[in-house]
Amino acid sequence: MKRDLISGIFWLCIGLGLCIWSSAYPIGTLTQPGSGFLPFGLGALVTLFSLILIGSSAKSKAETGEKSVPLSMGRWKKVVSTILVLVIAGLFFEKVGYLLTFFFLSLFLMIIAGLRSWRQIVLIAFFTTLGIYLCFVLLLKQPLPTGFLGV
Repeated sequence: MKRDLISGIFWLCIGLGLCIWSSAYPIGTLTQPGSGFLPFGLGALVTLFSLILIGSSAKSKAETGEKSVPLSMGRWKKVVSTILVLVIAGLFFEKVGYLLTFFFLSLFLMIIAGLRSWRQIVLIAFFTTLGIYLCFVLLLKQPLPTGFLGV
């Protein structure tokens, strides 16, 4: 599909850009990674997956000959709403803190995605927030912003 081809090219540019940008930092080795190791690895993975997407797009278009369907107004509203929620979460992350910001970010993203059960939305947002907190703060000992709650 044309959308897959365009998004594949977009992510290919992002992946190659990450690889080029990370080369300004020492990459190191697998046993002694440098500061450029993670961005380079992520750039390489994004590049690989984008090439797979471009290849599968070209293959499916050749096999089916189907035409792409443009984004409807409802889909554009979801895209714009998602971007808006992410920007707002980024602005409030330091001030409000991780717990509240990420909980409400998860909550709103699931509402935008179309989940209808409030119980399911709240439970998923709660356990996602808790899981990330446990991984980063308790296991990896990485502090997350506490905001005005101090938690």
